[in-house]
Amino acid sequence: MTNSLDPRLVAILRCPHCKGILQLEREASLECRACSKAYRIVHGIPDLRVYEDPLISLEDDFAKGEKIHLQAQSLGFADLVRYYWSLPTYPDTPIELRDRFINHVLKDEQRCQSYAHRLGSGDRFLEVGCGTAALTKVVHGQFKLAVGCDVAFRWLLVARKRLEEAGLPANLVCCCADYLPFAADSFDTVASVAVLERLDDSQAAISESARVLRSRGRVFAWTANRFSVAPEPHVRVWGVGFLPRRWMAPYVKLARGMAYDHINLLSIWEIRRYCRAVGLERLELALPVISDADWSHLRGMERLAAHVFQLAAEISPLAGLLRIISPVILFTAYKPVATGVVP
Repeated sequence: MTNSLDPRLVAILRCPHCKGILQLEREASLECRACSKAYRIVHGIPDLRVYEDPLISLEDDFAKGEKIHLQAQSLGFADLVRYYWSLPTYPDTPIELRDRFINHVLKDEQRCQSYAHRLGSGDRFLEVGCGTAALTKVVHGQFKLAVGCDVAFRWLLVARKRLEEAGLPANLVCCCADYLPFAADSFDTVASVAVLERLDDSQAAISESARVLRSRGRVFAWTANRFSVAPEPHVRVWGVGFLPRRWMAPYVKLARGMAYDHINLLSIWEIRRYCRAVGLERLELALPVISDADWSHLRGMERLAAHVFQLAAEISPLAGLLRIISPVILFTAYKPVATGVVP
């Protein structure tokens, strides 16, 4: 494992505040000459956050990260994921959900394979909110440089283990989705999975994705659907998205006994509006593919509903309705060629 930053990554890093060029100082920090801000590099990961992870304090994020860093010296990726979930979470996670989340992380790559063909190919790829970097790993062969970023420093240490175990470079950056620390027009594709619904300002994040995207590049996102008829995936409670937003948290607290903070489910109409507002066009909606990894944990009525969903998806008139009530929304939008630019 090396803490040296890839020069290709350094070349496109920018100050998240002023977008000024960052100067690498002895592999220990990045300094912005324009606004004089300095950013630490911790265990080889640049910390370019404007604000801390809303779920955990900066101090606790680093403390948890240190524990993971130490365990990563001897544990493989799968055991490191299990170790992560043995630590306290914020808020506390019920045991049955913890086991479900572990299983989900370990099988994420299978799900990513089902939509990797929608991501195109080219020079540079960015996964926003990469978590354990499953998608970054899957698309590595489609792009010359694949970068993963996340606001959670602790998760990036787990992500690095996944990539290094596969013999791949770990180009990871700790940052905020609505203050991306990258130069404009840097990436051919910007993707996110299960991220937009966790942001307080998802439109700002889409705007930033569009800013760092090259002309004719694409934004791809997989996000939980507000008006899904399936259980809400973060808390496994039915009907959350059909309530007024101010009622969601009390309802989840009553039904599950869990806090429901910093989750803002989106509908296809909101996504369409946000994309248009930031100049993205040709919005394409797709239905999710139920992978073998998904089938393995579906039981009872959920399994029956998945069978019905799969059959209905093959019927063209029903596909449009399914996009409205599907458990997740998969969309791709494109950045047009700038006026005056010769393609």
